[in-house]
Amino acid sequence: MTASFEIGRAAGSDAAALAGFAARLFRSTYSADTLESDLDAYIDKAFSTESQSAEIADPSAAVFLAKADGAIVGYVHLIVALAEQCAARLSRIYIDADWRGRGLANDLLNAVIGECRQRGVTRIELTVFERNARAIAFYTKVGFAVTGTTTFTVGADVQRDMVMVMDVAARTDDRAV
Repeated sequence: MTASFEIGRAAGSDAAALAGFAARLFRSTYSADTLESDLDAYIDKAFSTESQSAEIADPSAAVFLAKADGAIVGYVHLIVALAEQCAARLSRIYIDADWRGRGLANDLLNAVIGECRQRGVTRIELTVFERNARAIAFYTKVGFAVTGTTTFTVGADVQRDMVMVMDVAARTDDRAV
C-alpha cells in the first residue's frame, strides 16, 4: 500500500467498486450495534451498484473518491439542497480503516467545502450515529456543532443520530484541522 492517495470526482464507471467499498465499510462500522438482517436489508438497498450509479449521476449531488493505486480507500457523498436554502447534506464520508489518520478525511471534507462554496452553499448538515464516537470527535474538531437529534432506520432497527451543522461561510481556511 502506498502512502499517497488522490481525490477526484466519481465517474459512472466507479459505481460497482464504490458499492462494494461502501457496503464493506458500513457493515464493519455498524455490525456491533445492528442485527445482521437489518444491515443486509439496508446495504442491499443503499449500496447496490444501481443506487451508486444514480448517486454519482445526480446533478444535485457530488461524490468524491479517494484512491490509492487505483483502489477506493475513502469517499464522500454530498447532497445539495435547494439553492434558496443555501444548505447541503453530507450524506456519507467513509474512510478505510487502514487509511484513517493520514489526512484523507480532511482532504475529502475540503473537496466538499470547495464544492459548497462553488454552489453558494453556506451550511453543511449531517447526521451521525450517536455511538460513533470517532466520527463525532472528527466532525467536532473540524467545525461541526451538534444541533439536535433524529432517527435513522437500518432495516427494521430505528437508531438515534446526532444532527450536526457547519457554517461554511465562517471558515477562513481550506484546512479541515
